[in-house]
Amino acid sequence: MIDLTPAIYQLYPQVTHTRGDVAYDADDNEVPYDLTAVTEQAQKNECKFKATQLLYATDWTTIPDVANPINNPYLTNQADFITYRNTVRGLAVNPVIAPVFPDIPKPVWSAQ
Repeated sequence: MIDLTPAIYQLYPQVTHTRGDVAYDADDNEVPYDLTAVTEQAQKNECKFKATQLLYATDWTTIPDVANPINNPYLTNQADFITYRNTVRGLAVNPVIAPVFPDIPKPVWSAQ
C-alpha cells in the first residue's frame, strides 16, 4: 500500500494535517481532494524514490579510476552502467506512474 499523505500535501498546499485519509486545513476544515490525482502523484513519488536509490547504489561506477585500465582489476563494462544510470536518472527527473526499471548490469572486472 502506497502512502498518499505526502502527495496530498504536495497537491493541496492548504492542507496542514490529515487524520486517516481525510485532509484538513489550518482551521480544521475538511479539504476535499481528487483521489485519482493524489494516487498518481504518490506513484510518481515512489518512482522517483526508487530511481534515486538505484542511482545511489551504482554511484561507485562513476568514479574515474574504477574503469581505468591502469588499475588492476578495473571495471570493463562501465559503459553498461552509464547507459543504465542514464535511463534510471530519466525516471528520477521525470517520474512516471508505472515505471519500468532496467536490470542493473552485473559488474565485469578485468582479470587480475
